[in-house]
Amino acid sequence: MPGAVDAETYAAIQQLQQAYADVVTRGAWDDVPTLLTPDAHIRFVTSSGEVFEVDGAEAFGKFGANMTGFDFFQYIPLSFVVSSTSEGTLEGRTSSLEVAENEAGEWIESYSIYEDVYAQTDGRWRFARRSHRTVKRRVTPR
Repeated sequence: MPGAVDAETYAAIQQLQQAYADVVTRGAWDDVPTLLTPDAHIRFVTSSGEVFEVDGAEAFGKFGANMTGFDFFQYIPLSFVVSSTSEGTLEGRTSSLEVAENEAGEWIESYSIYEDVYAQTDGRWRFARRSHRTVKRRVTPR
């Protein structure tokens, strides 16, 4: 049964959320290993239903570095909840907004939900799993 987390743990997850937003917004893909466990599993389900799955922090950094086609991109975590599990990990849900402008000049807003699992590596909380699904996407032509 999920349990509450203490203020220190909640603050650590909040810092992790903000660091993830900073890394993906800046495209600082070499910093990904500081955010994910080495064996992390990341899953994206796009608004078209296409699924991308990536295993490992290093592979996710390479996956991100290969994303092209945007003149502007920003990831914004809107809210998150987190609770402890009986296995000693944490689980949670993150609502986010991604805004971008592609090379064609279209403005894109994507509202998403992440189902997250967090685990400690080297004494720090990191993402062990992120399962993303797009809730709503809006594209405004140039």
